[in-house]
Parts: sequence; structure tokens; C-alpha cells
Amino acid sequence: MKKVFGFFALLLTLTSCGGFIKNENGSEHLVQLTSEPVNCTFLYKIESEVSVYDIDDARRYLENRIVDQARPGNAYWITSQRTKPNEWVIFGPERAFVLVANVYDCPYK
Repeated sequence: MKKVFGFFALLLTLTSCGGFIKNENGSEHLVQLTSEPVNCTFLYKIESEVSVYDIDDARRYLENRIVDQARPGNAYWITSQRTKPNEWVIFGPERAFVLVANVYDCPYK
């Protein structure tokens, strides 16, 4: 019985690892573009690196960083994404997500 309880506790722990990063300061209003936009003003390029379990948390962290900039823009396009291993990690994510994005100010978004 203890083994079954331990298995379910482990499963619950692993499934609850996503969703730690929440939207802040209106970052939920940013639009993620699927390709380079037309008729938008390019503002800047941003790179974010964060150690999380889920790509959605990494994207949300990027959105929060965009909103914290002096010229936040209203749309972004992720130009590259990769992971890199976290060395010397005993507890926590084994990898870090690195996202590079172009930030735009689009009149129609």
C-alpha cells in the first residue's frame, strides 16, 4: 500500500511542475506571432534564459520580460529556441530554455 501511495505522490509532484510562472503587468495581452509581421515597427531583439520544466513557462517568462522593458511593444516573434543543460543540478529542472524573440509594435494587434 505504501508503494502505491508513493507512486501517486510522485506522479502528482511531476504533473504539478508546470505553470509556475504567471502573467504579470498585462503580459497576457501580448500577441505571439507565427511569422515575421508586415507593417509593424521592429523595436528590439530580446533573449531570455530560464530554468523551468515547461516550454509554456519559458514563453510566459519571456512575455513578462518584454512587458518590463521601456518600450514593451504589443507583439513578438520567437526567432529561435533551444535548451541547454543545467550543470550541477540535484533538485530542479535539468535544462534551461533559451528563447530569442523580435519585439514589434503593430497597429492592428
